[in-house]
Amino acid sequence: MTGAGNAAPTERAAAGKRPPSRGARALEWWNRHCHPTTGDAATRARLRRARTPVELVAVDAAVDLARRLGAVPRSDADPSHHLHAALELARVLAHVRENDARHPMVAAGWKHFPAGRKESEAGDDRPLLSEARFRRLLETRDGEQKTLAFIRLIALLGDRVDIETTATDFVLWNHPEHGDRVRERWAFNYFAAGRAAPEVTSTLAEDDDA
Repeated sequence: MTGAGNAAPTERAAAGKRPPSRGARALEWWNRHCHPTTGDAATRARLRRARTPVELVAVDAAVDLARRLGAVPRSDADPSHHLHAALELARVLAHVRENDARHPMVAAGWKHFPAGRKESEAGDDRPLLSEARFRRLLETRDGEQKTLAFIRLIALLGDRVDIETTATDFVLWNHPEHGDRVRERWAFNYFAAGRAAPEVTSTLAEDDDA
């Protein structure tokens, strides 16, 4: 990791450099703190054991992720939503052992568009994540419910997941403007219709105040 990678997003922007995307910053963080080789086992264990934002804020690595994602408050305004999302994301990513280039739902969903087929009739095309569990994932709200749902998904995928996509979408999952589009994109990918999935606009992906 380079010193520039540790600089806060606003510091890099002030230096005239466009900051990496939210997902890229999360991947940098994971490589530093949670990667099986370059990370720290004690830090991963502390993040996994934490159950509340108060416990997470006591872990330096979790605060580091919040800072990288621009979730540390810039004023006296209530920062709870953004800060809690970043802290919970640190707990989620502590369960990842390998980065995967595939969208999480490409890895866990239907191999080919089901076209009315039932899961019991799908054979090798059957999704790793059942449709019932996928629907429950889409309905999760912020807080412990969402955090546990993402942790279970990572476990189902053998602790391998696309870190950049997971990080970006975890933060935006219930966003009042962007959340529906994020979940819709997951649905398209789950049903092997990813080419028709809505694009992620630069504003949606990069807005640190989202």
